[in-house]
Amino acid sequence: MTIHDDCEASRFGSGVEGRLELARVRELLRPYLPEPPAKVADIGGGPGGHARGLRADGYDVRMLNPVAPQVEDEEFDAAFLSGLMHHLVYLEDRRAALREAIRVTKCGGFVAAVAVNRTASRRAHATYHTVAQLRSELSGAGLRAVSIYGLTAAGGWLSIMVDRHYNGLALPDSEPDPLQTALECARLADRQPEMVQSSSLLFGIGQRD
Repeated sequence: MTIHDDCEASRFGSGVEGRLELARVRELLRPYLPEPPAKVADIGGGPGGHARGLRADGYDVRMLNPVAPQVEDEEFDAAFLSGLMHHLVYLEDRRAALREAIRVTKCGGFVAAVAVNRTASRRAHATYHTVAQLRSELSGAGLRAVSIYGLTAAGGWLSIMVDRHYNGLALPDSEPDPLQTALECARLADRQPEMVQSSSLLFGIGQRD
């Protein structure tokens, strides 16, 4: 499996990202990224929400698809798989996608992936991970020092309900702000490893040798 830049990247992505997911991905990625304008590969980036956020922070982001032709080895400072782990049903396909992400990342760079927790609602032809399974797949692909975070934590359900209710419209002024409340819940959970299990989305990251 190889990857390339393609205007149809949304066909491989995870759908319309919620406000909490977009904010948390940027928040969790930043400590692992070099200073802007480092090059980041967003693989299977869906409608481009994560790419837009990282570009707003000054990063040079390219959205890539898991199809030919090839991208050069070690072309990027970091790589991010935002939707593929959920949509690739077969383990060998997920392994291939991770290997490609590692191949295009420079030595010492980080590769991150979002996965859907098995505690989330299920549908056919999709992959759901436990914390141990996501860690195993990232480590098995060759990444070291793998860390797993609860991307949305327990407050994620509040954010999902708000996003669905307003359907992309600007949130009204309220106190407390529901997005900030959900973000604070996720940050608190980061300090309690056992709380990772409460998150509907998991965020895994590891370093390439």
